[in-house]
This record gives sequence, structure tokens and C-alpha cells, in this order.
Amino acid sequence: MCCKPNYKIYDKKKLLNEAINRREEDKGSIFTLFFELNHLSFALHYKPNYFGGDRGLVHFDFHALSKGFEDFTSTGYHSIFVNSSERLSSYADIKSFIFKKLNEKFDLEKVSTASIQLNLFDV
Repeated sequence: MCCKPNYKIYDKKKLLNEAINRREEDKGSIFTLFFELNHLSFALHYKPNYFGGDRGLVHFDFHALSKGFEDFTSTGYHSIFVNSSERLSSYADIKSFIFKKLNEKFDLEKVSTASIQLNLFDV
């Protein structure tokens, strides 16, 4: 076992299917973005207008696709609400925002460049 007992590593295909299903149910926009930094990888479900209308709330579902985010989330999932006054209109804006959030909890660059121990056997 690689991580804390409740830490889940999510699957890209399942996340994409979940976003498609949620888009159909919610009748709203939801985007799935993937990020990699050396051996760290994660996904975001991005809902630009969480409550619909003009309420101005953006929502991100953070999903760990690898270990290494235990200081950010003990479960592999993290929900982030943001006032839409933040400028988050492009992939670069979102990347900058989420990397800043991650760096508030731990040194992302240090963790991403640390050597990793690979298991020869899955236990």
C-alpha cells in the first residue's frame, strides 16, 4: 500500500466519464484538466459557474493521479471554491492558481524533484 489508508489514486478514464455524466445531469459546463510535474500528476474538474446564473462562484475538484499530495489532501480529493473575480479564463490561469494553492501546503517543486522509491512488488 502506497499511501495513507484513505488516500485514493484516481483513474483518468473514470474521471473523464464522470465529467461527461455530470455535464449531462447538471446541464452546465464542466471541464477536466490534467497536470503533470515530474512524477506527480493530478486532475481537476473545473466548473466555471458552480450555481448557475451569475452568482460568481467557481469550483474545482482536485483528484490525485499519483501519490505525493498527502500534505494537500489526506484522501486524494480536495474541493476548492473560488470567487469568480479571480481571473481563471485559460489553462495557464488555472495552472498558475492551482500550483499556488498546492505551494501553500507544501513545496511543490521540492516534492516533485525528490527521488522516489519504486516498488518491485505490489503488496
